Amino acid sequence: MSGQRWIAIGLMLGLALLVFALVSPAVFQSREAARQTQSKDNLKQIGLAVLNYHEAEGSLPPGGIIHEDETAMQGWMVMLLPYVDDIAYSWLDLNESWQSPRNTFVFDSAIPVYLIPGGNERFTDTGFGVTQYLANPNLFYRNSDVTFGQMENGTSHTWMTGEVTGHYQPWGYPFNWRPLGTKLCEGPNSYGRSNWNGGHLLFADGSVSFLSDQTAPEILKRFAEAPPVATEAQTAAPDRVFQTGDFRWEWQPIELESDSESKHKYFAKTLENKKQKLLVIQVFFAPKGAGRRKKEGPAPQLLLRIDSTTDIAQELEESSMSEDATPAQLAANVKTLQKLQQKMESN
Repeated sequence: MSGQRWIAIGLMLGLALLVFALVSPAVFQSREAARQTQSKDNLKQIGLAVLNYHEAEGSLPPGGIIHEDETAMQGWMVMLLPYVDDIAYSWLDLNESWQSPRNTFVFDSAIPVYLIPGGNERFTDTGFGVTQYLANPNLFYRNSDVTFGQMENGTSHTWMTGEVTGHYQPWGYPFNWRPLGTKLCEGPNSYGRSNWNGGHLLFADGSVSFLSDQTAPEILKRFAEAPPVATEAQTAAPDRVFQTGDFRWEWQPIELESDSESKHKYFAKTLENKKQKLLVIQVFFAPKGAGRRKKEGPAPQLLLRIDSTTDIAQELEESSMSEDATPAQLAANVKTLQKLQQKMESN
């Protein structure tokens, strides 16, 4: 009787494993289909934002605002923020570059509409929020002001942006464009999603089309060369690859001490990898009463970026915190941050 029972249990387990094996591919395909649909919707939102920007300003947003001295200020995704995330936009100081401490808090944030759903690569290893959509360099380039009227092949045949395979860039980076190439899903510098065997492209009329990775090179070449065509100088960009991965900012900030009479509050944020190793510690300050996630006053401003070699005591002593905290509070903040710094060294 005992042997029969074990046989029955074995049959049930085998049946369960068989059902799991049969159902798993269907579940995976269903999830991927949902992600494709959401990504398509993201591109449609971006397309609507471009249309609204064009109506307001008379042209597409500049690919990147680059000064004569090569100071890179803001990119096209920043200029679209009023139409996709007005809170983030309200916190930006457009008179400062994308790497300014005044803008760090915003550019360290993830903007959902600029991300393909389901991926873990939402941040760089230095904390910038990334995008997985890049733009047509013939339409979005240095200080560009392209109009729909310049698209001689028609807006329905002129692509604007699409999903990229890899080498993701910060959404605030002022050089977020990439040539289409003649093959999708062909390495990290191409367009498309390898697990989808192709990718979506947004066209200037607002439509979104899925192109297979088997799309003929001639078709992609025709899209890539659709006028207007920018010059090599206009599309020149730094030879820079950002390191992205399963990095994330700790959701709960670490409150730091300050005097009750001071006008500022202070807090720290930490960036971790999937093994919970601390990669970055950043200290911010903001006016008391200002929110960190709501449209309440100015955005928090970066005070200090800490790595494993930073002399925290000296840096805080030379910062505004020395005026906003008592000696005892300052010492307590140094101790708190040094404990975090030790985690960076020991992990």
